[in-house]
Amino acid sequence: MFEKIITFIKGAIDKMFNTSEIAEGFKIDISTNDEVIRLIELCTNIYNHKAPWLNEEVKSLNVAKTICEKVAKAVTIEFKSQVEDKEIEEIYQRFIKNIRTNTEYTLAKGGMFFKPFYSNGRIKVSCIHADKFIPVKFDSTGELLGGIFIDQITRGDDIYTRLEYNDLNNTTITIKNIAYKTNKSNSNKLGSKTSLALIPEWKDIQEETQIENVNRLIGGYFKIPIANSIDNTSPIGVPIFANAIEILKQIDEQFSRTLWEYEGSELAIDVDETVFKRNSNGTFKLPKGKKRLFRMVDLGKEKMWNVFSPAIRDTALFNGLNEWLRQCESQCGLSFGVLSKETSIAKTATEINSSKQDYYITVSDIQGALQTALEDLVYGIDVLMTLYEIPHKTNPNVSFDWDDSIIVDSEKKQSQSLIERNAGLIDDVEYFIQTRDYSEEEAIEYVEKMKKRNPEEPVEQEEIEE
Repeated sequence: MFEKIITFIKGAIDKMFNTSEIAEGFKIDISTNDEVIRLIELCTNIYNHKAPWLNEEVKSLNVAKTICEKVAKAVTIEFKSQVEDKEIEEIYQRFIKNIRTNTEYTLAKGGMFFKPFYSNGRIKVSCIHADKFIPVKFDSTGELLGGIFIDQITRGDDIYTRLEYNDLNNTTITIKNIAYKTNKSNSNKLGSKTSLALIPEWKDIQEETQIENVNRLIGGYFKIPIANSIDNTSPIGVPIFANAIEILKQIDEQFSRTLWEYEGSELAIDVDETVFKRNSNGTFKLPKGKKRLFRMVDLGKEKMWNVFSPAIRDTALFNGLNEWLRQCESQCGLSFGVLSKETSIAKTATEINSSKQDYYITVSDIQGALQTALEDLVYGIDVLMTLYEIPHKTNPNVSFDWDDSIIVDSEKKQSQSLIERNAGLIDDVEYFIQTRDYSEEEAIEYVEKMKKRNPEEPVEQEEIEE
């Protein structure tokens, strides 16, 4: 099987450690792509409101954060998933309670690893963010075969770093752990090797172990399914707004122009210095709460005061801002109106569906990637429970239910179902299945209950429309 070794050092990892140190510790080959590293670090800073173009004059509209938040909501809206095994289901449901937040972070950074682990007789799941995870090996299909996880503990002035390398070779995962010790003054270095046994949290971790009879890594790698325009050969996911960085800069600059327009055109009264009396300390006595309104100037003998009230050019500025937002929507695969203000109203169903199609495809692709990661997570939990002899059903099925409200308006769907029901094209049971997300058994039970309440009458339309 053809395998390609790729290093993906993002954000804090690039700043903390020399990649050659990490490679040397595990005796592996790590080839870097500096452009991809810079891209991910830049996107992380933009998401965290630290874009390089921000300063005292240029303020941020935080569009990158808004994009990730809105898409994460669209991806996970009414998301439902279950595992048929009771023991794994309990772990799984606890994890997916925060799936929207974790999806948002993944959209901002391009990837995240859902890593199950064993602790005190239980299986738990941690989310490894981009700055604590280095994907290093993929097969020819882009499936992750190896990665390095970074864990750190601070004790006073000392920093302990544990590197865990997971490598899948055929049906065997080899797990290696190395611990390092350094101090805060030298935090960008791994430091010297130390024993895992010296750190209480790591004392039970073996330096090397193997897991047999597996076909994937223990955990799920969730990556954003967007082509990498920086390195076309890289299977690494990139942030959803990676192609719109220059546009995000223009948005912040245009937004700042609008703020300046309002600030620069604030109502003011220029008053000659002789109008107001001075306090004992030499400052002017201004009306309470009105200091911002008055500006002390020397108007000369001709005038004692002058009103400053220029016209505001906000319409043109907001139109320009709105156009940049529309360009950003286009670059990120969103539909018009997600960020921008709609300038026209689509009148037909075809026009509505057309305007939402790109967004639907974007969200659908991300849902598919998330589903794959969650399936791999359940597989990893299954493997660990078997390894630690925790009773459960092996190879359980996982079900997923993704809401389609991005492309299908729920109110219009209900109205269409009502028309079909009244026309006799569907019965009451099918109506409730379509509009209330009932199972067939639940719909039959509900209709029978309504018939018993009114034995001589069919189910009333008013009741159906509730």
